[in-house]
Amino acid sequence: MSNGNTMTTGPEILEFDDLSPYLFLKNGNYLYKVPFRDGWAILKVYYGSKSTFETLQKSFGNVVLQGQSSYMPKTRCHIERSCIELWANHGFPTFEIYDVEVRAPGCVPGGYLLIEYVEAPELLDYLVDESQPLEERFELYRKWLPEWSRRHDLAIELREPLLVHENGDGGHVMLRDGKFIWFDFEMIYRSRAAVPAHVSHEIAQYIWHIYKSIPESMRARFLEETVAGYPNRDRLLSAYDYFYNHPNPFLRGARALDRRFRKKARKPTSKYSVTAKLKEQVEKT
Repeated sequence: MSNGNTMTTGPEILEFDDLSPYLFLKNGNYLYKVPFRDGWAILKVYYGSKSTFETLQKSFGNVVLQGQSSYMPKTRCHIERSCIELWANHGFPTFEIYDVEVRAPGCVPGGYLLIEYVEAPELLDYLVDESQPLEERFELYRKWLPEWSRRHDLAIELREPLLVHENGDGGHVMLRDGKFIWFDFEMIYRSRAAVPAHVSHEIAQYIWHIYKSIPESMRARFLEETVAGYPNRDRLLSAYDYFYNHPNPFLRGARALDRRFRKKARKPTSKYSVTAKLKEQVEKT
């Protein structure tokens, strides 16, 4: 096995005979924590652990049924790079991309990124960390809300779907040096005309994911802080409409049937229930 940097007149080259000792996470992609320069980096290989059939099947579902970008590996790699660069240009911290050539099994051009490795707590981890004072946890959350809203404002103003965090939740934001670092961008909605709806979905996704993940004793306060700290009340209400009053009649009807017949959809921590609670909090405040 060999790894290291090779000096050339072109891009910096990183070589590995075998990546398996560096496996960090397998979640549809392969993520490797590899030695780089004087530290570490994350090598994200989009030709991941799903079969070709599964990849094609999921890509069809994304593009045709959900209006998202393709699940195909090179598309995911391209989208992630585009989002990281765009978000950084607008002042939203992201992981640095290292423009190097990686020579290793499974690393084909356009199918991988070498990304900054960061050791830092995630937003959700901090919110549920009972070793931290509760008031400090909510103070951090209050600091996050205006920054979250600022990106939504910008996405809608520019009609830019790449500024919507399609895979957003409390586990995809890290805390470093008093700033929030956003990550995991490999899918994005495609329609510029539908950006407000995509933002509504992102809001619902974040609120639902954090709500169901934090202790029950924090949940009412969490919704109160969200309504008090997020500047646009109508946009919070739109998260409810995304699931209950979607403009697409097919989706609206399908979700009505889902709520009626699927037991899981009626759970107190379902997306339907959480967005309804959010609506109630907005209307009573």
